[in-house]
Amino acid sequence: VLFRSARAWLLAITAGATLVLALGFADPAWSHAPTLRATAETAITLCALTATWLLRAQFAHSRKLCDLLLFAGLLPLALLHLFSYALPAVLNLRAGSSFAAAVLCGNVFVAATCAAAALAPAGRVLPSGGHPRAVAAGLGVLAVGVAQLGGLLLHNQLVPAATHPVEGIGSASAHPLGVILILLAAGLFSVAAVAFSRRPQTERPRIVTPLAGASVLLAATGLYSLALPALPPDWVAPGLGLRLCAWALVLVAIVGRELEFRAGLRLAAVTAERRRVAGNLHDGLVQDLAFIVAHSKLLATHLGAEHPLIVAVSRALSVSRAAITELSDSSASTVREALEIVAHELSHRFEINVELDGDLAAELPRDTREDLVRIVREAIVNAARHGDAEHVSVSLRRTGEGVVLLVRDDGCGVAHAASDGSRGGFGLRSMRERATDVGGHLILSEPANGGTELEVLLPVHPS
Repeated sequence: VLFRSARAWLLAITAGATLVLALGFADPAWSHAPTLRATAETAITLCALTATWLLRAQFAHSRKLCDLLLFAGLLPLALLHLFSYALPAVLNLRAGSSFAAAVLCGNVFVAATCAAAALAPAGRVLPSGGHPRAVAAGLGVLAVGVAQLGGLLLHNQLVPAATHPVEGIGSASAHPLGVILILLAAGLFSVAAVAFSRRPQTERPRIVTPLAGASVLLAATGLYSLALPALPPDWVAPGLGLRLCAWALVLVAIVGRELEFRAGLRLAAVTAERRRVAGNLHDGLVQDLAFIVAHSKLLATHLGAEHPLIVAVSRALSVSRAAITELSDSSASTVREALEIVAHELSHRFEINVELDGDLAAELPRDTREDLVRIVREAIVNAARHGDAEHVSVSLRRTGEGVVLLVRDDGCGVAHAASDGSRGGFGLRSMRERATDVGGHLILSEPANGGTELEVLLPVHPS
């Protein structure tokens, strides 16, 4: 669902950019508005510098190649906008041809770097050590310097010099070298857009879809300059709106990644604390309870196995172990991993065979995942403790209506144990309540070939 939504947004952005381009080639529009131009360029520059700074900090933690390449591309693009657009607009500089020529030269490097970032393996991590950010920043600054020098020396061959807007593809074709650079940069930005658009299958759509949209708009911005080859710093045109939207999308993507990164840090802190508590329980309370249980067997010969003291000790040990495992479940990164932890722990505790089958194409929300894992835990415990099962199978599948959990065992029947008032009844009520809390419902049945079958239907789609 999210992938289809991301594609819809990208198609809408592409359609909007295509419409602006068509109108630009059919009837270019512009207006003399120095204040508006200066304001828009300042906003673009602030978006660019903020996004670049956030990306720099994110690479320090992720060490991903794609983040480094994206930083290497956004930094020179931000500097080019600062020196070639923002400052001339704010200072009302009239000689704008060399600035526009510098942008044409620099855009090729920027587009190539962005395409490389989009095509780079999403999971490729650079080894620690060295100074990759400093190298990337140095290359970015060098690229800006080369672009400014190229614009200064070749501006007559790249763009027309004018104090007023110049329109028409004929004026642009009078500078074939400039047309080549525009088409080359637009092609590379298009490659980046296609590569980013395919990444929602492996990365979060809310991160890569804005980057794909920004690449589309940056490609359209370059092509729009073919319809309006010369636009002095104190004039505005629809191409300026395309650039502003492009940088807004870049900032949205980088801020979204920053929020995701901070959420990951919080989750890591919570996970570390859960593991610490679980370790303390295991090394302290559980060891003492296990010692007491071992010696309570001697007391059971005198007091009886159903004596409240004997039952309370066994119950306390079971609850403590369950608490430790639940703390470990919460540290799992996927629902599959959490279920594997539960299956491994309970199969050893009750000496039963627990078989796990099924993977989701995408992950469940965290709260839903925890409730589902606890339902599976309670179902396995009930099958082993009250149904005397020797084999339990757990299946998890995604369907068109949501997620289906199926737990089968070969015991004498948990439904019978629950109906006659034994302790399995509380576990069944707990599982029903958890299924209801996440908007689903639980079905318990006893197949003709024996055992118990528990089915939980969750009307949610993994996200």
